[in-house]
Amino acid sequence: MAEYYIGIMSGTSVDAVDAVLCQINSAGETEHLSSHSEPFSAPLSARLHQAMSPSISDLLAFKQLEHDYSELVVTAVNNLLALSNKTAKQIKTIGCHGQTLWHHPPSIASADGSAAFTLQLLNPALIAVKTGIDVVSDFRQKDIVAGGEGAPLVPAFHHHVFARQCPARTAILNLGGIANITYLGSDKTSVIGFDTGPANTLLDLAYRLHYGSPGYDKNGHTASQGLVQEALLQRLLQDPYFTKLPPKSTGREYFSETWLNKKLNSSIKGKDLLRTLLELTVDSIVQSLTLLPHSPSLIVACGGGVHNQLLMRQLCTKLAPTNLTTTADYGIDPQAVEAIAFAWLAWCYDRRQPGNLSAVTGAQRHVVLGSKTYAN
Repeated sequence: MAEYYIGIMSGTSVDAVDAVLCQINSAGETEHLSSHSEPFSAPLSARLHQAMSPSISDLLAFKQLEHDYSELVVTAVNNLLALSNKTAKQIKTIGCHGQTLWHHPPSIASADGSAAFTLQLLNPALIAVKTGIDVVSDFRQKDIVAGGEGAPLVPAFHHHVFARQCPARTAILNLGGIANITYLGSDKTSVIGFDTGPANTLLDLAYRLHYGSPGYDKNGHTASQGLVQEALLQRLLQDPYFTKLPPKSTGREYFSETWLNKKLNSSIKGKDLLRTLLELTVDSIVQSLTLLPHSPSLIVACGGGVHNQLLMRQLCTKLAPTNLTTTADYGIDPQAVEAIAFAWLAWCYDRRQPGNLSAVTGAQRHVVLGSKTYAN
């Protein structure tokens, strides 16, 4: 019997809460029925950006931010239900990722002997009580406790959906704040997945620094007017993360304003910085493909970055002759893929089915991801 699930995701771009309604049958086949994006207000977005710094110390302010973010998730769920003509009683479970504030996986923690952890802002109790729907959340922590990176988690979903539709050696490329890749091997049962580096996160940061907040470089328009600063680009590409072997994960706490400022040794025009950072995204993705056992036969892109026309053009050029397409060609909205993945991971939790791929995250074993908060 098929059941309704809601998936909730907000990424490092901190622009909106994405909500999707899915119908999932007993075989895990997932049908995306509808979507809703609830934008952050400018003040809430600014507070979230501020919280993504290790200096936050005001516990009251932190809990207020958690409350306000979770209230926005409730609004997103209610609006999704309204536009989908569904009631809370018809929904089995919400799978809610939360807003990542800090990601400190074993690969980073091992350098100084600190505890590995990941922190997603969320009050699942508030969401469960106010929507009347059970919530599965905290998806990453158990993988970390099992020795994994806690990321990326979407490759399991990518494999579940695309292994049946795509040819062998297909790569799924997620262009979110951080770019990650899922490679389906020659037999389509072996999977490799890892974060390649920054996608939108540094582009959004540079735009805010030079042109004000909130905002982003829509369609890469400003970057298209700039020139690549080759010396800077080469300094950026020399970061050891790009040649590190998987399993590996990263986030905006690494590819941050501090990281960028250390690479800049002179003033630079905003449009030139944007153009150079866009090329960093492209070149680091192309370079990451050399870490795979074989060149991909097809690359299928998803995430907000697919709407950046300049980014997609540059990827097409530098990935040639490999064909680049998007998940839209397979009936899945590129903007909704991650939210759908967390609806599916909630379905996995309800069936006590492991949701991580140890070959991707480096975990010692497969584990059921998440914790459940009941509405009653």
